[in-house]
Amino acid sequence: MILHILGGGPAQLSAIRRAREKGCRTVVSDLNPRAPGLAEADFPSLASTFDEEAVYRDARRFGSDVIMTTGTDQPVLTAARVSDRLGLPYFLTPDQALRVTNKKVMKSAFREQGIPTMDFVFLKEDFREEELASLQFPLVIKPLDSQGQRGVMIVRSPGEIRENFRRVIGYSRQEEILAEEYYPSTELTVSGWAEEGRARILSITDRVTVDNGPHLGVCVSHRYPSLCHHRREELDGLTQALTEMIGLERGPLYFQILSGKRGFRVNEIACRLGGAYEDEFLPWMTGVPLMDIMIDMTAGRGYNCLSQEEIDRNLQDRFLSLQMFFCRPGEIGRQAGMDRVRTMEGIRGGRFLLEPGTVIRERENSTQRAGYFIVTGSSPEEVNRRIRSAYDQIVMESPAGESLIQFYKRMLFPQ
Repeated sequence: MILHILGGGPAQLSAIRRAREKGCRTVVSDLNPRAPGLAEADFPSLASTFDEEAVYRDARRFGSDVIMTTGTDQPVLTAARVSDRLGLPYFLTPDQALRVTNKKVMKSAFREQGIPTMDFVFLKEDFREEELASLQFPLVIKPLDSQGQRGVMIVRSPGEIRENFRRVIGYSRQEEILAEEYYPSTELTVSGWAEEGRARILSITDRVTVDNGPHLGVCVSHRYPSLCHHRREELDGLTQALTEMIGLERGPLYFQILSGKRGFRVNEIACRLGGAYEDEFLPWMTGVPLMDIMIDMTAGRGYNCLSQEEIDRNLQDRFLSLQMFFCRPGEIGRQAGMDRVRTMEGIRGGRFLLEPGTVIRERENSTQRAGYFIVTGSSPEEVNRRIRSAYDQIVMESPAGESLIQFYKRMLFPQ
């Protein structure tokens, strides 16, 4: 079988390697000729994962049997549309894929189905201020069809929207942007799997973020269990309502939810494996071989996903922190220590994501992530100690020997 994977970056490497281990040959599409996944593909494809025609051309050229992606939002739509054109199996229809990748369709569906979200409008560049009359500033403006927090900004006046409109739409293929009320909150991520239309929750994590000037929502850590874990029943109901809104019979769920004084509000939804290395830590936490069932389900093979009761039983007494670190502006001259970190007790993987010589600019979105590692332990205190010990080993320095790594206390479990 020839498995066509959209994306050849770090988030897709596990899928490429696992597909090969399962006896598949791989086509890997990525417009970046330096993407590491292209070097590991049987058939490298220099096609943008956003470019339906280019992916369609190479899928026909290489004889792709199934198409999938992981860890990234927008290629889900490309995979659905190309699969539909070629008569290949896919777990989403093009309409369903549009619902979970285009914020105009997504937010409109929330409103129609009574899903709690922030008040919002869609704006064109020549918008009139009266169009904002139903909203209260500050607002968050976003592209309709981007990913990785690209172009997500907080604004406090119509003038700031106009000043930043072209900057935001530069990350989009649409002529409108989303403007929604800013909701003071903490962020959660619900990772799950739908089976016969029923959602099974694999984890609820705190999505710890940092802001940088007007840029919002860059994730630096995931923590399990979430501080909202005691509200599991409420989150179960919301997750099932979203699954039904999508119309998903089987496949992955990845929902971002905000928790504030007015309760839960759904920020965004996706039908993919998460881009925060969930395929690495969720199997250890839950006993569900997530990448295996994703590949087998996409290929139309049989697979076994554990029941919710089995998953919950496996999650008992699990504590985990995913650390995704960034660097202050500068050039990476030297990096070291990740090999030592991976041998430490309680560490379940990690790697650097940028090469020496990379010039780092002010943080705006998740594409500037410098590396990650996964920490487990028997208590939040033990996890925190191991996080600090790991950072003591990691070196990322400028050519002048200055440390570049940014560490925030919020990346730890609260004490």
